[in-house]
Amino acid sequence: MRHLAIAFCAALLGSALTVRNVQAGFPDHAVKIIVPFAPGGPIDAIARPLAAAMQDIMGTTVVIENRSGAGGIIGTEFVAAAAPDGYTLLMTTGSHIGNKLFNAAQVRYDPLSGFTPVAGLIEKGGIVLAARKDLPADSIAALKDYAGRRPGGLTYGHAGIGNISYVAGELVKLRAGIPLSGVPYRGTAAALTDLVGGQVDLCFVGVSGVRGYAENGEVKLLASTGTQRIAVLHNVPTMQEAGFPDFVLLGYIGLWAPKNTPKDVVTRLYVAVEAALARPNVRDLLSSFGTATEATSPDEFARFLERDFVTQERWARELDGLTK
Repeated sequence: MRHLAIAFCAALLGSALTVRNVQAGFPDHAVKIIVPFAPGGPIDAIARPLAAAMQDIMGTTVVIENRSGAGGIIGTEFVAAAAPDGYTLLMTTGSHIGNKLFNAAQVRYDPLSGFTPVAGLIEKGGIVLAARKDLPADSIAALKDYAGRRPGGLTYGHAGIGNISYVAGELVKLRAGIPLSGVPYRGTAAALTDLVGGQVDLCFVGVSGVRGYAENGEVKLLASTGTQRIAVLHNVPTMQEAGFPDFVLLGYIGLWAPKNTPKDVVTRLYVAVEAALARPNVRDLLSSFGTATEATSPDEFARFLERDFVTQERWARELDGLTK
């Protein structure tokens, strides 16, 4: 019995030493960032240059892997089940929380306690309501008038129930009284393609995904959902300016590790993100997308997520009658 106890203690000690050694040498092999949406979407446009800079800073390979499906749930589940060693990370949007609140039966992880926040890019300008270029409306008021006269109302593309593009569309339907029908896609990139082609009427999307289309005259932009106008789209009014003072929906992109990831590993990752964002090429690119160029710290991001959970939970209750 004494020998078994000694062996058990030795095993525990060996395990502890192994964890410490792994942490001390972090990173000593490739880091994988899971984007739970199809390639070519707005997150990819941010994730790939950010990963390239982090790779240079940390001295190890940093790869982006797209694992799409179920509005981001499949890729997120993959990260939730990964080893908490900092080598498998999640980069996604506010749908990380929205999926739990709008798709509870499908989500087997807790978006707060099931992950360790690393860094958040919070976009105070929010996301943008884009319309097909030939839609005869250039404002929210005109959109409401046109939709009310059109049999069956209008359609809007979204990246799945719980995604910010879905929540925004449903809130417009509820608060502005605009008759809309949602059309789900595997990501906003696919929704935008159909918007440009005229297959759907509207789509809420991040600036990085829609700016080029707008500048080429392939879509028109009606409003944004933030607390201030987006600098690179300064002519686009906010929903508040359009007459809806309680309509604020901040977009954000976050980086998470699995729960129980050691604090020093999280700190190393956050420092790499911060350093990457300080590089002129990354900062200028994100600025051109209207995306935040400063990262909130792990603790700050955790507090933001707790507040966002409360906000999205309120929206879920408001929209409950519309989603049944």
